[in-house]
Amino acid sequence: KINIAKKLLYNMLDSLKGMENLEIGLRVYGHQKGYPPQDCDDTRLEVDFGSCNIVNDRIKAKLNLIRARGTTPIAISLEKGAYDFPKDENSRNIIILITDGIEECNMNPCSVSRLLQKEGIILKPFVIGIGIDETYKKTFDCVGTYYDASKEKDFETVLEIVISHVLNSTTAQVNLLDSFGKPTETDVNLTFYDDFTDLPKYNFIHTMNHKGNPDTMSIDPVLKYKVIAHTIPPVESEIITLTPGKHTIIPISVPQGDLEVKILGKENYAFIVRKKGSLKTLN
Repeated sequence: KINIAKKLLYNMLDSLKGMENLEIGLRVYGHQKGYPPQDCDDTRLEVDFGSCNIVNDRIKAKLNLIRARGTTPIAISLEKGAYDFPKDENSRNIIILITDGIEECNMNPCSVSRLLQKEGIILKPFVIGIGIDETYKKTFDCVGTYYDASKEKDFETVLEIVISHVLNSTTAQVNLLDSFGKPTETDVNLTFYDDFTDLPKYNFIHTMNHKGNPDTMSIDPVLKYKVIAHTIPPVESEIITLTPGKHTIIPISVPQGDLEVKILGKENYAFIVRKKGSLKTLN
């Protein structure tokens, strides 16, 4: 398993050469001390972050020396790995975790991952499992986006998918549908929420372009989203998954109207709008 991972990581490193605005590093766990006894602190940043062209050969040389010897401290490796990244508010910090086993040190990788995402330190990690037992796969769903790479060919395909998500942003448009199902509604505030952390990632004012079509937005495909149109009342979309390089249309049914109130002999009358039978204030 470790040899398959090494071989395909070599290929990945070659494919990343020349990529602008991309830095990579290498953290390894379970390689410094033998088992038993179990050493749950056996995790180390082996190659610090640098541009692909600079650190590629260093990572390859380090991979040649790595031997699978110890235990599997995934949670603490995620935690320490999140703080390996150089501090740069304009960067996207993404961890790709490659593992052939589950957490063995009585920590909770899900809690660690969720906390780091909520604090904005990392985006949702990618997890590539090599030959992991079927019964264990679900334990990684809460850690990040999980891919199974039981065979060498699977691993190559998965790496291509992950790298595509990491490097490519994609486009989307939100169609605000009227009562006839036509995308004519506009001038509405939209918020894209990370479905995993429930934190807002994008805020837009929905507008139309010169052709009368909803404007196109550039969205990071690493995350899954729910979109809320802040109409009265607000309307929430289904969970949205974006495909890198593919334009996604997100329909939300939000028929809008105007309420005109006329009261004879009085102007600027204050009133509250509620749905019949409900005490909730709409406006």
